[in-house]
Order: sequence, then C-alpha cells, then structure tokens
Amino acid sequence: MLVVGFGGAGACAAVEALERGAQVLAVDRFAGGGATRMSGGIIYLGGGTRQQLEAGVEDSPEAMERYLRLETRGVIGDETLTRFCQESATMAAWLEERGVPLGAALSPYKTSYPIAKHTLYYSGNEPLTTSAAHAKPAQRGHRTRGRGLPGGALFSALANAARDRGVELWTQARVSALLTSSQGEVIGARVHRCRGLRALLHRALDGLMFRARYGLLAMPGLYGLFGRAVRWIERGAPSVTVRARAGVILAAGGFIHDREMVASFAPAYLPGTPLGTLGDDGSGIRMGTEVGGATDRMERITAWRFINPPLSFTSGVLVGPSGARVCNEEVYGALMGRRMVEDHGGEAWLILDRTLWRQAHGELGPSKANWFQSVPALVNLWYNRHRAVGVDALARKMGAQPEALRRTLESYNQGCERGEDALGKSEGACRPLDLAGRLYAVDCSLGSRLFTCATLTLGGLRVDERSGAVLTDEGSPISGLFAAGRTAVGVTSEGYVSGLSIADAVFSGRRAAQSAFRREMDDQQVG
Repeated sequence: MLVVGFGGAGACAAVEALERGAQVLAVDRFAGGGATRMSGGIIYLGGGTRQQLEAGVEDSPEAMERYLRLETRGVIGDETLTRFCQESATMAAWLEERGVPLGAALSPYKTSYPIAKHTLYYSGNEPLTTSAAHAKPAQRGHRTRGRGLPGGALFSALANAARDRGVELWTQARVSALLTSSQGEVIGARVHRCRGLRALLHRALDGLMFRARYGLLAMPGLYGLFGRAVRWIERGAPSVTVRARAGVILAAGGFIHDREMVASFAPAYLPGTPLGTLGDDGSGIRMGTEVGGATDRMERITAWRFINPPLSFTSGVLVGPSGARVCNEEVYGALMGRRMVEDHGGEAWLILDRTLWRQAHGELGPSKANWFQSVPALVNLWYNRHRAVGVDALARKMGAQPEALRRTLESYNQGCERGEDALGKSEGACRPLDLAGRLYAVDCSLGSRLFTCATLTLGGLRVDERSGAVLTDEGSPISGLFAAGRTAVGVTSEGYVSGLSIADAVFSGRRAAQSAFRREMDDQQVG
C-alpha cells in the first residue's frame, strides 16, 4: 500500500493498515506532519468521550449529529454523518491508545483557542442560541496536551505509532504522477526522492520553515521565496517507480499554497493568509483528476476571523463597508469569516467604545489568552484601528456612510436595551455602546496587514463515502485509488469548526486504509 502524504490523514491511514497486516510505504515531500503538525492540535470529538465524561460534560452521538447537521450543510450523506458521530468516542479512545495525549480540563469560558491548562472547550457555535435550539450544547473541542500549539505533539504520537508498527517512510520525496494499467486501475506512482546533500538541504529548509511558521503567517510573501528554493533543490532528483498492490491513498493536503488554483476556484479569498505547508499545493488533487477523478466544493475556503480573546471584542459591533452588521459577533471565527467575505466583500470593522477598549486590555493576560492571541489583540487596540469622537467622525475615517453606520449602531443599542439583539447575541455580550464618546474601529478585513486572517481549502476529490475510493464524474470508483484528509471532500468541506478537519483526517484516513486492505485481501483470494 502506498500512502502519498504523511500528515494527520496519512499517518492514521498507515497505522490502520499496518495493524491489519498490510505492508505500507508512506511518502512525504517534506519531513512529514503537514498542516496537522502546524495546527493547534484540536480534534473535534464527542458523543461521550472519556474526557467529556471525566469533565462532567453530557453529550450523545445524537446531539453531536444534530449540531453538525447545521455546520456540514449536507456535504456528506446522512448515513456517513451518523457513522462519524457514532464512532467519535471510539475514535478518541483509538487516538489515546496510540499515544495521543488528550486531557479533560474544561475551559470555563468561550474562546477561539484555550490556554494550555484547558483541554476541552466549545470549539464551534454550540452554545449560541441558534445552535442550542437544535441540539444541546456540549464541549467537543479536544485540545492535545502541550504548550503553545501542540499539533506537533499530536502528529508525533501518530508518526511514532506508525514507525513502531513498521511503516517504511520516505521523506524529501515528491510524487509527480500516478501509474495506471491498461484497464485504468491505479497500480503505483512515480516518486522523485532527494538523496545525499540534496536531501540535507531540503530537510534543513523544511526545518527552517517550521520554526518560522508564526512569522510566515505575518509575512506570507516569504512562502514564495521558500517555494523557489525548494523547487531548485528538488530539480534533478532521481525518480523511482513504486508499485502498490493494495492501492494508493492520496493524503497530500489541500491547495491553499497553489495561488493560481485559489484564484481560479475562490478568488474572493486570495487576500487571506495561506495556512498550511508548501505541500498544500494541490498536487494530490491534480494527480487524482489526471486519472479521471472528479472534484467538488473546490470553491469552499474557510477564513478564520477570530476576535475572541479578548472576550470584550464580542460586545463590539462588526460592520461591513456599507455600515451594516456582518453577523452576531459571538459566532465562531470561520462563520464570521465566511459572512465577511461572501456578504461584505471581505471588508469589516469592529466598533468599540472607550469602555470596551479599556476592558479588553485586562483580558489579555496569560490566564486568559495565549501569547499568539494577546499580541495581535494589542496590535489591533493600538495600531490597527481608527479612533474618533462620535459616529460621524469615525465613519469618515473608515470611509463609511455616517448615516448608515449611525442607523446600525443605534439599532444595535436599542436591541440591547430591550434584551433582544436582532442577530441573537447573548444577553451577557450585548451592551449598548456610548456613541457620543470616543469610538474605535478595528480593521478586521480579510486582507488586513496587521490582523492576518488565515485561510484553508476545504474541497477536493470526490470519494465514495463508504470506502474512500476516488470517484469519476460519472460516480464510479477508480480501482486502486483512495483519498483522505483535505485532498478529499469530507465532513468539513462545506462548513468548518475547530478540530473538525483533523477529526475528518482520522476518520477518512482509517476508512481509506480499511478499504485498500480489503481490496488486497480480495485480490489474494482471487489469485
């Protein structure tokens, strides 16, 4: 079995296949890990996990499914979503048994990302009134234990599990094409593997990019320089043909770093900051289409406009260039980003009064926020904003119509005074702004230079939801070819909440491995 891409989905596929008795070669263009290694280590798990039970969180697969129906919007079939939720608690145990460190320390407040001592939190829109009306809220964001962003700890556990079970891993190895038989069956791939000094240089550059990942989010233009250097090192790397009896699993990530593909499928999201590694270049998707695979949801990109912490920001008013509100300011950042891009052209300003501006400063200490949350928030409070006394003066600085902005803010204040916000903001977050005093407008736009907005692709190859086999335009499976993670359409391909992409990678990676292994067993019986 050949696994192309050794990130979250690829590592889970390798572990699953090895435990069933398959021989597995995993190939990664870099050192392995992909976007999972760069991530915050959040996994969306529920239905009664050990961690939920230990923390006293009441949940069920049925409640989880009712909530996820709101987020997934029919991107997968009902049967698949039911299976995903029914198997979620078991999946949490599967990860723990393979060394993934999950904790049960409940976060006492809603946040975009918890501090290290909190490992279970609301990672989506579960507690909002609009969601709670359909499903009882439950904390399902399981944060891998570790300091900072512990995606590395999550991936290391999976990689070690694969190594312990005997995976053969080729790093600094790029797959350029799939190989097919005369009948159209995928039988292997062409791999270009760096060796000697070329491999050392490639590995060193990969390590530098990983260490500089936070800076690259602030200066994404540097990815172009790194990309040219990587391609120069890879030029002339010898190729080898790899045959795969059980099949090929494409788990090579998305395409956020192929800016031409982003411009073609989702141009409105181009100003956002690409989130992922240079391996998220769409190569897995392209190789699948070259042998007849179909794609779907390629226009779906998630933009993460997180404004909490500080929690006081959720009491502000987010407006678009017309002066109209963008959304309920308490919604999860991906939904906020979607509304901002699709309804307001990617432009938005968060309006605060003097009280909120001052209050926000006190909410950025280490007991409530991580450094990578507090630093951008302070930059926003002091440098990434306009300030003025009164609505009209602020509107002129923003380039908005004073009358439209005043109507929006006055309507918001009236709703807060009645206790009935038009967009459903909770009573605790809804408080009138002082419109006669000093006001602030923080630039939350998709292309804001000081308040970067991370973007991640969600679409990919269409797959059979029972097997993970790549489908043609006609809906028939391509023999010997499977896809998983962000190379494939999955649970998170229409709507995103934190941890759902990694949970889908685990789910789809294991599914593909199980199907490929069954295929190999069937072939042996026929033989």
